[in-house]
Amino acid sequence: MLRRIFFPLLLATSACALAAEPVDGQHNQTAPMPINGMIAAVKNGKMAFVSDNGRFVFRGSMYDTWAQKEITTLEEAEQASKYIDLQKIKFNIEDLVPFTVGSGSKTVVVFTDPLCPSCANLISDLKKVDGYSFKIVEVPALGDESAKIVRSLLCAKDKNAAFDIATGKEKPKVIDQRGNDCDTSPIGKRIISAQMFGVKGVPFMIRNDGLIKHGYEKGTLSNWLMGAN
Repeated sequence: MLRRIFFPLLLATSACALAAEPVDGQHNQTAPMPINGMIAAVKNGKMAFVSDNGRFVFRGSMYDTWAQKEITTLEEAEQASKYIDLQKIKFNIEDLVPFTVGSGSKTVVVFTDPLCPSCANLISDLKKVDGYSFKIVEVPALGDESAKIVRSLLCAKDKNAAFDIATGKEKPKVIDQRGNDCDTSPIGKRIISAQMFGVKGVPFMIRNDGLIKHGYEKGTLSNWLMGAN
């Protein structure tokens, strides 16, 4: 189940919501792009990039600066929409001050909200998996109460209590926090990162090989992780 994110920064329309033209055969094909409001399309063997309302068409190729390659086929466009190589873009997850579960060599980034039930299911499952380090990034996805809890976990006087809430050992709540000396900039960085990665709802995961996953159904984590390169 995917819980919608309500803060305005992450309410952009999905790039694959509307096709530019109806797909009526092998000569007309489309693929989502990791850009809000755009899809990749092939018609009669010609590649183009199309606005989701069909009005604007950009012909030719597109360069993916993250993957450091040109996108010239639907397969490449689809790959770009499904993978984010955090190592290649030199993204330092520690800048977001995540909570870490596990100590394995394979890192999985998890965007969650403390009040999200499907996020709670995911966190319950990930604690049962060995060989991974799960970086739990709390974002204020579900409104004001979430925002208060996320801030209190970042600025908690008792870091153990904050960890217990973030990892599901305790129910989500606002806890005692430090005063004005607390640096809350990591929360802003989390929101900007979520927007950059195309997070439309929580939970959202980035696997160790870069594959992304929107939403979560309880009990499916191990199989999803096993598919990594």
